[in-house]
Amino acid sequence: MIRERPSLPPDHPLSRLEGRPFAGGRLRVLPGPTSRFGALYFSLYLEQDGFTSREPILVGLHHSGLYPSYNWIEVAQLNDHPTLEDGASQAVLRPTDLRRLMALLGELIPPGGHLMLEYESPRWAVTARALNRGAPPAATELGELLRAAGCDASIRNWDISEGGREGPRKLQGFKPLDDGRAFAARQSRDRELSAFLLAPKSGAQPDALADARRRARRLLGPSRA
Repeated sequence: MIRERPSLPPDHPLSRLEGRPFAGGRLRVLPGPTSRFGALYFSLYLEQDGFTSREPILVGLHHSGLYPSYNWIEVAQLNDHPTLEDGASQAVLRPTDLRRLMALLGELIPPGGHLMLEYESPRWAVTARALNRGAPPAATELGELLRAAGCDASIRNWDISEGGREGPRKLQGFKPLDDGRAFAARQSRDRELSAFLLAPKSGAQPDALADARRRARRLLGPSRA
């Protein structure tokens, strides 16, 4: 619950999220401290019908700088079932809400920047299993969220943390610098998805991999899957 909120400078990118319509309510932004690398911790809360969620729907870090690669957001926690402060209501964020939330974050990331989404928590167990079995990142639920943010020009899977310094396992999606790079990225993605679908199946398909195959076919379209 937000009581006394620290304020953001009006020109800070995160201030553009304050009060934005979302999931039948609006977003509230709570800035936090700055990390030793210069990134700002922040939390997003959901306000519905006059009540604010007790816990944040999203916790992350935001960094901006002169060069494209210096501009990024890392999502460290995502809660799609927040409890409102009246204690009797629970909001449910649907997949469309999550895509909308990522699209709002994507608006804050300029071309060449990136968005990182963790998949270590239980919420993303299906994504983790699919990636462990060789599914392309683009064919997972987190890949879909990166696409909603416009950060899927290429997706890097950080599946091994370096002594804990890099944090949990995550997908890192980049926003293309220009239309030419975006087109080349789509071609590369489609080749990866096609190879995934053409790979021989061994035994019964685990649910996570079956879901990834459905997503891959949908991305490629009926004429190419």
